[in-house]
Order: sequence, then C-alpha cells, then structure tokens
Amino acid sequence: MLNRRHLRIKVFQAIYSYLRGAKNDMGIGEKELITSVNRIHELFVFHVSVFTELHRFAEKTIEERKKKQLPTKEDLNPNLRFVDNELLKSLTVSESLQESIEKYKISWIDNEDIIQKLYKQIEDSKAFARYMNAEEVDTDAQKSFVLKLYREFVADNDVLQDLFEDRSIHWIDDHYFVCGYVVKFFKGFSTKFSDNFRVPSLFKDLEDDTEFFKTLYRKTLLNNKEYEAIIMEKAKNWDVDRIAIVDFILMKMAVCELVKITSIPIKVTLNEYIELSKTYSTPKSRMFINGVLDKIVPELKEKGEIKKIGRGLMN
Repeated sequence: MLNRRHLRIKVFQAIYSYLRGAKNDMGIGEKELITSVNRIHELFVFHVSVFTELHRFAEKTIEERKKKQLPTKEDLNPNLRFVDNELLKSLTVSESLQESIEKYKISWIDNEDIIQKLYKQIEDSKAFARYMNAEEVDTDAQKSFVLKLYREFVADNDVLQDLFEDRSIHWIDDHYFVCGYVVKFFKGFSTKFSDNFRVPSLFKDLEDDTEFFKTLYRKTLLNNKEYEAIIMEKAKNWDVDRIAIVDFILMKMAVCELVKITSIPIKVTLNEYIELSKTYSTPKSRMFINGVLDKIVPELKEKGEIKKIGRGLMN
C-alpha cells in the first residue's frame, strides 16, 4: 500500500519538526514517525468503512419503508440495485475489512447522522438515479458507480474530513494519498474476490520498508552537521541562511539515502528528492537541489562512500 515516496514524505515531515524545535528528542520523534506511518492504514480503513455503513443504512431504510403505516408501491417493491451492488456487498461481508475495523476501534454509532445525511445526498443525486434506472449494470458499471460516489460525496466531504482530523492530526497530510489508494482498491475489485475481498496491508515488505524509513530518519539527523558541510561545500555562492530549510532537509536526506541505503539506485534517489522539492519547496528549488546533488554524487563516488548492492544501482 505505502510506496517509498510517501515514506520519504513522512520522514521529511518528522525531520522538519525536529529541526524546527517542535520535537527536540530524536527518540520521541522516531516514535511519532512510526505512529504517523502506521495510522495511514487506519485512515484508509476509515474511508472504506463509510461504504459499509451506507450499505447497511440502505438495507435498514428499505426494511423501515416496508413497515410504514401506509407504504407506497415503491416501498413494498423497492429497487434493490444499490444494496445488491457487488462491490458494496463484498465490502460489507469482508472478514478482512471487519477485522481491521475492529482492530482500529472504528465505530459510527455516535455519527449515524452523518451517514444518514450522506445517504440522503446520494439518493437525491443524478448519479444515483441514472444507476438505479439503467437497463443493465455489469460489474464494471457497479464499480464505476461506487467510484463516482467516492469521488463526489466522500473523498472531499468537509464533514468527514473534520471527523477524520479530530481522530488524528497525522491524517491531514495523508488525505490525498489515501484517497488515491481507495480508488485503486475499488478498481481492483473482481467478482472472484466477492466472498473475501481483502484489505491490503500497509507495507509491501514490512521489515524492509520499516528499516528504510527508520534509517533515513536516524542517519539524517545523526549526520546532520556532516551533511550540511558537504552541501555547503558545493553551494559556495550561497550563504547558509539564504538556503531554504526545506531544501536543506531534502538534500541532507538525499545524501543520507545515497550513502546509508545500499538498495536504491542513485538515479532513483536523485529523481525522488527533486520531485519532492516541486511539492514542498520554492519554484527555483528543483534546479538548485539538482545542481548541488549533481556535484556531490561524483565526489562521494570517488571517496568510496556510495556503496550500492546490486547491478545497475550505481547509476
């Protein structure tokens, strides 16, 4: 589920917090970094659980309408296309999802009104009407409908956003990553998974990924002054006070990754930190960081400080 770029972002945020004095204890900072990373999976499950609640609420609504004192023809013979949606049904009965919901103690009991209002908005929408009245809906059409609901009613819902943020301040920066992964998760649904549609794990390789982000955090901070000197040697025309702290952190992390992490190709490391600069720093930072790192790499190679294990990793 998590990719290395997102792990780099989490490390960058933790290092920024440490160097700005928000967390001046490296051990505490590392614990908070681990918590921040691990809770991304919880946010993902929280997002997905919205649909299990909508599905249950729809089933409950159908039964309540049948029991009305004066039910209409539609109440007695409801259109079941929403509750029969294969993706929604699979999510609701998924043991894997239910286990994750219980693990993270996710409950909507105190927020049933949110689900009720959300379902009413969906039920009144044109997308809902088109789906419910279409002549036929195959599995792809059912997935497309759920994805449309997610994008239009859930992903950027202000009420849900407030609910998520009240639960964890770590989630503000993880929102768009999680949204993208929910979309990917839904797109991956197939009827062959209908009996056991499993929630993805947080890491592709738990041990390897954990070692990656812990090493990157620890070694960057432990070698902070050394890496700063390396950078300043190649940025002679720049006063240290004129270099943005974000640029400094990204370059220090890049140097750390080049020297301390043997399994990642040099080119990948350089490209990743240049890309991160586009999001987190100034418009001119990309060229500055690229220029400095291009000068640093040959010198580190010459000194034998870059040791990569595997064919092609030195390029």
